[in-house]
Amino acid sequence: MSKRWKELSAFLLTVCFLLTGCLSQARSETIIIPESGDELSTSGKSEMFDVKTIYRVLDKQTDDGIPLGWIDRSSLLGFFGEQTRSPSLERVDYPYEARLKLRNADAKAGYIALSPSGGMIASLVQTETGDNAMKLISLSDQQESIVARISNEQIRSSKFGWSNNGRYLVYIVRNGESGSIQISVYDTKEKTTKSYTVPGWKPKDTISSVHIADDALSAAIIKDSGKLSYVLYGALDVSGWTAQYEHPANRDSSVEWIHNDQIAFIGSEGSLYAYDRRNAALSVLIDQIGLFRLSPDRKVIAYLQDKDTVYAASLYGNNVMNKTQLFKGIVPSQISWSPDNGKLLLSGRKSYAEQDVPRPVAPEVISNQNMVIEFR
Repeated sequence: MSKRWKELSAFLLTVCFLLTGCLSQARSETIIIPESGDELSTSGKSEMFDVKTIYRVLDKQTDDGIPLGWIDRSSLLGFFGEQTRSPSLERVDYPYEARLKLRNADAKAGYIALSPSGGMIASLVQTETGDNAMKLISLSDQQESIVARISNEQIRSSKFGWSNNGRYLVYIVRNGESGSIQISVYDTKEKTTKSYTVPGWKPKDTISSVHIADDALSAAIIKDSGKLSYVLYGALDVSGWTAQYEHPANRDSSVEWIHNDQIAFIGSEGSLYAYDRRNAALSVLIDQIGLFRLSPDRKVIAYLQDKDTVYAASLYGNNVMNKTQLFKGIVPSQISWSPDNGKLLLSGRKSYAEQDVPRPVAPEVISNQNMVIEFR
């Protein structure tokens, strides 16, 4: 009896061990928004991307707004009334169901850029004299200043953007007669502007975006040349700006600075690359993505993959880890992290995959959506 009891005890201990192992495996949690059965978010075992709540931004409002970014860790800046005679810039506070007008908007949404710090707005506006100007507006005290004058011939080719730390405003203007390009950098701290010539520019080439490093010593641009697009990376010095690296890029790609010597961009075939100029190393971070955005501290990335699915992951050097699905059913045109990485803004259109179709097809895209994903 003693021998049989020992054998039975050993058997029971083994079963308990196996059951404990099964129960300790990673589980996934699904959050389903009411009346949206085709939209769901999942959170894996990574606590960093454990979804707490998904908020629809101004879901009950009939006036469509365009979110421009984060004013602070819980509030958004929105552009409203684009099709009216009196568009406005308005604050949308947590939990994103009401809005407060801050000021009238004197430029279209496509000509306004909110600084990453959320404190300033840059916009291209038409002045009383009929020409155009690059204007800066402080959201804290509503003070305005003109950074540069831009002719009517230059307005269509003008592109501008902010450094990730919000200190530098970079903008590009093109000479209508010669076709030459000039990169200008305005330092909001020192209130000074430095301009750099771009040599060897072809008249038919255009620029879709410009991006400057936090130290203002380097700049990258996305150049469109015919049906092809390229990312060009170069240094800013007394001799001007000259491309030191060039790579085929997705026409809709932006450039994110991982640090002052390394950029991330989407290649022409859809892969996310990181290029480090210190050792001229090119690395593939993620295959086949449609859009991406790094967090303010550059430690986290959110990106679109599988046509209509948004993922988040941790960035360690050139390694992307802890991939977690956040939301399925939207094709975002904008992804934006809050300053503390605690929330993610998605702005885009809802997608409906066609049913009962034997061959792969692109999803039909309708219905504008703005939402904020809050993490635990």
